[in-house]
Formats: sequence, C-alpha cells, structure tokens
Amino acid sequence: MYQSDMKLNHQITQHVEMQMQRLKSSAASADERMLLPHQQGQEVMRDILQQYLAGLKAISCLLDHGYVAQTRGIFQTLGDDYEDIIFLSLPSLDGELTSLHKAYLKGVSSAPCEACYSPITRCEIRSTIKQAKTINHNVFQIYPKKQALQVLRPQGDKPCSTTLAISLHRHYAHKALLLTMLTAKVSGEDDVMRACLNYRAHLEISDELVWQRDIEVHQEVPASMHSSVNDREEYAAAL
Repeated sequence: MYQSDMKLNHQITQHVEMQMQRLKSSAASADERMLLPHQQGQEVMRDILQQYLAGLKAISCLLDHGYVAQTRGIFQTLGDDYEDIIFLSLPSLDGELTSLHKAYLKGVSSAPCEACYSPITRCEIRSTIKQAKTINHNVFQIYPKKQALQVLRPQGDKPCSTTLAISLHRHYAHKALLLTMLTAKVSGEDDVMRACLNYRAHLEISDELVWQRDIEVHQEVPASMHSSVNDREEYAAAL
C-alpha cells in the first residue's frame, strides 16, 4: 500500500504542477500593465501555490528515504500556504480589499530587508477566513494542524508514524487540487478549473477507497482531515 499511495500522491502533484504551468503561462502572456491590488493578490497566490508544490515534492523525497520526522516542518508550512491562498482569494470573491489584505500584499512586495516578518498574524488570517461568507466552509476547512503533526514527533521508543505521514501527504496533495481550482477561479482561468474538477472526478471513479482509507488504516488521523462524500459534491458548487 505504501508504494501505491506514494504513486498516487506523485500523480496528483504532477497534475497540479501541469495546471500550475498553464496558469503561469497565461499570466505571462497577458498585456504588460501595472497590477491592480486584487491582481497582485492573484500573482502572489500563484507564487505560493508554486511553493506549496515544492513542499509536496520535498515530503515525497523525504518519505522515499525514510525521513519521516523531518517532514513535520514542511507539513506546517503547507498548512500556512493553504491558509494564505484562501485568504488572498477573498478580495476577488467578495470584492473587498481589506486593510489586512493590503498589509499582507505590502509586506510581500517590500524590499528583502523589510520583509523579514509578516505584517499580519496567523490568527488574523485564520479569523478572516472563518468569517468569510463567500466561501464554502465545508470544503475550505481550516483544522488544528498541531493535533496531526504531534503524532509525527518521536516519543521515547515510539517511532514516527509512516502511515500517518503518507496519509497527510495525500491529504495535502488533494488540497493542492482545491487550491489550484481556487487560484484558477480568481484568475478567470475556467479551463484550468474544469481540468482540476475533472481530474478530481477521475480520482473518485478510479480509486474510491482513497477517500475512506485513512479511517480504516490509521485511527490517529483527525476526523476533520477526511474529505467526506458531501465535501466532494460541494467542490463544484463552492467554486
């Protein structure tokens, strides 16, 4: 099961990377102009998504070589990237560029010496997402990462859970599909969004067990991390 799971994670990452390249190519071919604030947010979303994909690849490499404990920090970063992309999508979805969004965008566009820290906190980002009315919270779930990541920490003679790490990797790979669909939506790239939706449907048809196996194999994975049938049906509606 280890090899089949890792192969599936790799395939999902490859598909997302291909769609990411389509997004970047479309943005590069657009007319040169000064970016409006919401357009700058779209550009930052694409950059963060690229970083997210790099994290997925790094975790895959570490797991292939048996370095399970070393994945914890990258998983934490993926969780932050996930929240940042959702946060940055909100102005395009509800038409309001808040002071927090302005501060975030100003921070990422500052000179390197001035961008050593985020101008807004992680709590502010999460609070803004939770209060947003333009996203489906059953799909765009924000869950406590510490509960899962704690299991990856070695405790005494108990080694890190490879099974959990692989399950987390698959979870974040599926989230990459969601983030790509969201980035495509705010960028007006309907073809990319449909490609991701179709691939998601293909995954459901070709391997239905992939959506339920976490509970059967490893009871330690938080229940909120599993995509339910209702979640899958709401992807298209949410986007």
